[in-house]
Amino acid sequence: MALPEDDPPPGVPEWVVTYGDMMSLLLTFFIMLVSLSEVAGDKKYLQVLESLQKGIGYRAGRLSPPGKNFPVNSMVEQLKTLGAHSEVEKGRGGIKAPQTIEGDDKQVLMPRHGNPIPAGPPVLFDRFESTLSDDARRKLGVIAQSLSGKPNKIEIRGHSAAQALPSDSPHADHFGLSYARARAVFDFLAAAGIEKDRMRIISLAQHEPPDLAAGGEAPQADRVDIVVLDTFSAEYVGPKETR
Repeated sequence: MALPEDDPPPGVPEWVVTYGDMMSLLLTFFIMLVSLSEVAGDKKYLQVLESLQKGIGYRAGRLSPPGKNFPVNSMVEQLKTLGAHSEVEKGRGGIKAPQTIEGDDKQVLMPRHGNPIPAGPPVLFDRFESTLSDDARRKLGVIAQSLSGKPNKIEIRGHSAAQALPSDSPHADHFGLSYARARAVFDFLAAAGIEKDRMRIISLAQHEPPDLAAGGEAPQADRVDIVVLDTFSAEYVGPKETR
């Protein structure tokens, strides 16, 4: 007569425990994916985006893939540089935004290249005027002789006083007035034989106060400063060599 087998050990097999842990982890993983697939406060989120775009602007990317507009709450829509809307090609969704940076303040900070060295005394202008006076032409003639034949880059910086422009002024604002002054100096130096590729115009309006030591003359806001940089004009011509 055969003897009865021993009772199996209590509890579930070990593979059942491992299988249960794996299923719990998979369930948690998919719950996390679903939670991250939508923005909880989509209205507030879009308001923040619109506020940022209105204040500082953003650059739209290339055209979006063909198809309908992406859902507002999808992860694809949050990638604002994925694609821009096309008014010409049908079947393209994307973001209806211009291809340039827009914002309330369009001024940017441009780093200056090289150490500026005054080429001479500042060229002074009458209030609200952008025409060169006879004294300014005499100064520019001397400055042109000192700049002739040199390879250095030249900056022509236009300035203006902070007083409001008259109603009949041909310039829209102080930047336009400053540019017109700098342009008049540019044209005079170009006619005197200074290469145009060497010169660069900068309009500063009233945002750079006059220097007390500039040219040894009394400071005046309505002026144009001509400075020479310790960089060569040839460094700005043509594409850079890629290595």
